Amino acid sequence: MKYDNYCYNTADMDLYVYAGKDLYRQETALTKLMEKYQITQERMIVVDGSDRKTFRMEKVLMECDTLSLFDDGKKAVIVRNPFFLNAESSEGGKVNKSDSPAVRKRKENEQAAKEKRLGLLESYLKNPSRDTVLIFQCHGYNADSRKSDYKLLEKYGCEMVLFDTMDEQAFIPYAKKALKDAGFELDHQAFTMLLERCGTDTLLLRNAITKFELYGEKKLNGGDIRHLVSLNPSINVFNLTSGFTSGNLSLAMDTANEMLQAGYDYMALIAMLAKRLRIMYNVRRLYEAGLDHEAIGMRLHQKKGYVYFVLKDSSRFTSKKLLSLLNQLAMLDQGIKQGKTSPRYGFEQFMIRNGME
Repeated sequence: MKYDNYCYNTADMDLYVYAGKDLYRQETALTKLMEKYQITQERMIVVDGSDRKTFRMEKVLMECDTLSLFDDGKKAVIVRNPFFLNAESSEGGKVNKSDSPAVRKRKENEQAAKEKRLGLLESYLKNPSRDTVLIFQCHGYNADSRKSDYKLLEKYGCEMVLFDTMDEQAFIPYAKKALKDAGFELDHQAFTMLLERCGTDTLLLRNAITKFELYGEKKLNGGDIRHLVSLNPSINVFNLTSGFTSGNLSLAMDTANEMLQAGYDYMALIAMLAKRLRIMYNVRRLYEAGLDHEAIGMRLHQKKGYVYFVLKDSSRFTSKKLLSLLNQLAMLDQGIKQGKTSPRYGFEQFMIRNGME
């Protein structure tokens, strides 16, 4: 599969698979593809491919072969969320002797339907319509290259484009270019705050730029970003817990106050902090038991790099101390629910007592 490096391919092909979790770039690329072929909304046919029971390949191919008597331009047939390219969808499977008659029958029916679908698709791909752009759109997931349908499309020259989630290294220049193209200038503080709120989500960035356009100012500072762009919960939870575990109480409390202003309450902050500390406890307990990063990752179904950063973030705590912190949070939660403890007082005292080096 070809990876989309934040520019759009202009090769003259009429068969595509668009896939990946970055929905904004995927939808933007689809719009550009329609512009390339000069296809209007009226000449776009969208077929739901997510339901194995209702999807029919013959319906898709009939739409592809249908000619308009009044329009000489191309049309697009978009198969949205094809189940047969989704790794989480299985069909048929090997029939085992231990299978019940009902299971055996189901597998045989699914296998027959799969073979029929593949046969119909290959017949079309051998002689495709010149008037149709056929697109299989995996909206929010990657197309599974192990699937028979994927291999068949690949065989006939389908252009496979993956719009995967960006990492920070790729997102920063992408964000700078998007802001420059839109005519906005952010100082260092403003750009840093924007990244904290958007993470590496291109849709959140696009939404932020739309707000800037409505705001009317071209030069933006940190105060503007704080006012215009909503918090990204995952990023701020990281700042909250990272500040706490690293002994940077100022960062932790500033983040907590910002989240409170955005509508979170103390119970939510306690729950978020407890969840992160629980992960740290599990990782550090295994590390103290003698397991290396790879073994811990296998045990917890996480990547080795993830284990490394969890251990780094929790380096000033032992597993025993982390367990003590979890017990303190549990008692605090119980005290608040029973009305014995003020949420604000209890949370702040916990942070001050434990969040300083």
